[in-house]
Amino acid sequence: MKRKFLSLALAMAMVLGVIAGPVSVFAAPAEETKTITLLHTNDVHGHMVAERGKDNKLTNIGYARVKTYADSIKNSVLLDAGDVTHGTALAGIENGKGVIDLMKAMGYKAMVPGNHDFNYGYQALVDFKNQAAPAKGSSEGFDILAANIIKNTGTNDFKGQTILDVDGVKVGIFGIATEETKVKSNPKNTEGITFLDPVEVARAQVKSLKDQKVDVIVMLAHVGVDDATVVKTTDIAEKVDGIDVIIDGHSHTKLDNGKVVNNTLIAQTGNYLKNLGEINITLRGKDVISKTAVLRDAAFFEKIEENKDIAKKLNDMYEANKSKLERVVGTTAVELDGVREHVRAQETNFGNMVADAMREAAKSDVALTNGGGIRESIPAGKIDMTQIWTAFPFGNTIMKIEIIGADLLAALEYGVADAPAPQGKFPQVSGVSFKYDPKQEAGKRVFDVKVGDKALDLEKTYTLATNDFMAGGGDGYTMFAKGKKLGDYGMYTEVLEKYLAEHKNVNPKVEGRIVVEAKGEEKPVEPTPAPNAFTDLKGHWAEKFILSATEKGLFKGVSDTRFAPNSPITRGMLVSVLARIEGQDVKQTAANPFTDVKAGEWYENAVIWAANNKIVKGYEDNTFKPNQVVTREEMATILGRYIEGKKVPYTLDLKEPFADQKMISKWALEPIDIVRHTNLMQGRENNLFAPKASATRAELAKVMDALNEIVKSAKKVDKKSEADKKAAEDKKAAEDKKAAEDKKAAEDKKAAEDKKAAEDKKAAEDKKAAEDKKAAEDKKAAEDKKAAEDKKADKKPAEDKKAVETEKKAA
Repeated sequence: MKRKFLSLALAMAMVLGVIAGPVSVFAAPAEETKTITLLHTNDVHGHMVAERGKDNKLTNIGYARVKTYADSIKNSVLLDAGDVTHGTALAGIENGKGVIDLMKAMGYKAMVPGNHDFNYGYQALVDFKNQAAPAKGSSEGFDILAANIIKNTGTNDFKGQTILDVDGVKVGIFGIATEETKVKSNPKNTEGITFLDPVEVARAQVKSLKDQKVDVIVMLAHVGVDDATVVKTTDIAEKVDGIDVIIDGHSHTKLDNGKVVNNTLIAQTGNYLKNLGEINITLRGKDVISKTAVLRDAAFFEKIEENKDIAKKLNDMYEANKSKLERVVGTTAVELDGVREHVRAQETNFGNMVADAMREAAKSDVALTNGGGIRESIPAGKIDMTQIWTAFPFGNTIMKIEIIGADLLAALEYGVADAPAPQGKFPQVSGVSFKYDPKQEAGKRVFDVKVGDKALDLEKTYTLATNDFMAGGGDGYTMFAKGKKLGDYGMYTEVLEKYLAEHKNVNPKVEGRIVVEAKGEEKPVEPTPAPNAFTDLKGHWAEKFILSATEKGLFKGVSDTRFAPNSPITRGMLVSVLARIEGQDVKQTAANPFTDVKAGEWYENAVIWAANNKIVKGYEDNTFKPNQVVTREEMATILGRYIEGKKVPYTLDLKEPFADQKMISKWALEPIDIVRHTNLMQGRENNLFAPKASATRAELAKVMDALNEIVKSAKKVDKKSEADKKAAEDKKAAEDKKAAEDKKAAEDKKAAEDKKAAEDKKAAEDKKAAEDKKAAEDKKAAEDKKAAEDKKADKKPAEDKKAVETEKKAA
């Protein structure tokens, strides 16, 4: 029976084509499996030395223990996802060079530059690349990978990819840096370079690596997964097939076991080397059969000894700079609150002290700094330079500029536009106080602004102390970039050192400089003021467009006297003005498809209308994010959908590409083409479209003014088309009516004819029937007569015979 079963199985396999080549009844041995380990760090921010908390437990692992652990794991590769060279006194005091030397000694194989790795300047980053490369004849060294960074000359200073052989497994690694570096490092650090579309670059890198027959594809990304990022790593994973693993950074997100999107495992450790990431990838032959992510936290490393060589290098770095790092410069009676989630979302005592120090140094009316620039708290007690460097690691200088009150208000509005969600742009201030309502539309939240004890004068010129990063438009504070520069007052570290020396024991408090308060019943969109009432438009490039749009009732100011032309617009604001043009800012019958568009909100009807007409789309989590600031390419995309829905005719002529064409996301290329050729959006100065920049109220007003004429023209065409259509329909209806009447008359005539024919036929049939009946009756009568005659004839002889017999008998 067993032999018969084997024969049957073999026969079936051959019929089905399962077995190729010589037939064997013995199973081939399974291919060997092999596991490689990717150990990864991100957003270390210079925290190279192990740190312990008040309970003496490790809080930050430190490089020396990571080295010991990495050396203990077979087939391991050490990788970093950026923001490593900057952030602590020890890292900054040598301008990041010591960090690169340590990473070489650690055995790192690749890293991607984070936005803060640009903080020493672009050339310094190029120097890091050369410093990290292996020396001739040495295997110690690593690559800094950035596939999406190119110079405006079209050349690359960084490799896009590298291929490692890990115990026979070919691991292809490529790097993607965040486009946000343009605003999240000093703008001068990225002059002359372009960040290409990360999705398109990732797709090209995957193809290239597959063509080279790699077994595993890894993307090193300093991009992030939070909603504040325009393009997230989750977006890249969803749109680009074939990436096995994404090792991510930038958003400081702790993914305990990673996150799988489109079969891509995304991993991130948080920040400050509080965790070491570990990804284990198992292959059978050339096929990846499993991949898992885990975080090794500080507690895991308690019993792991430090690598002596790395520990010595760290100690040598410290000793070489000890006198600078340990110098006490002051004391504080209270803890200075620099907690990330606090300084990025609310007034803090540390933010107040820093802003006071800036204003005092620059002798300015007002000081404003971004909360994201404060990186660490300082406990009560003595303050040394290491703590100051750690709290302010960026090497920024304090600048004094002139701005008008309207721009200061625009800056405050921009700073709290996303609050209470933590954002690095959140303002910490001195010399100014204000209230804001987070339930109001972004750009219309701030009120009761006072400079000193006087109400803000929108037309008055004020002096402002800020940092050189923001003075150049960094973190999105573009309104500061046009301010007149009055002077440079030294680095944060120097200004704070001097402030602490003069004030001895500081005791800053939260004083109510920034207050969250409801605006009451004030409507989010105020009545349209007289066009000449705006005090913040004089000399503005969009003045005539704004006045035209407001005269037509298409757009409104934020108050009776202020338009705030440079304030960013939000998604809710954009669809609201489109709905206003269409007369659709009224109660809608369609269902609300978004979870974050609440009933009764000022933008509710506009959003429902826009979604129902496929002008806008929501996000994966079924939200619309009405208060999210709109980039120029997002505005172009929404306008492009609206224009296409209106079927507005336009002529495509050959236009010169924008100078920053490569920065435009692929999904925005077609709609930008549409709005460009309909003359709605033509780009900014120097032929730049600035796709990732925030769209402003001035730009939207210009668009609305032009769009109104387009819509009016389209309506005229529609009206004529409707009239022509109605005339054609009436003519056809008349023709159809006459045809129907003719048809009915013909049918009636035919019916009458048919009826008469039927009647004639019946009369003929009745006549014939009567004739037939008469003939039958006549025939019957004849037959009856003949029968009677025949009967009579038959009866006479008998009677005669009887008569004879009777006569005879009588005789």
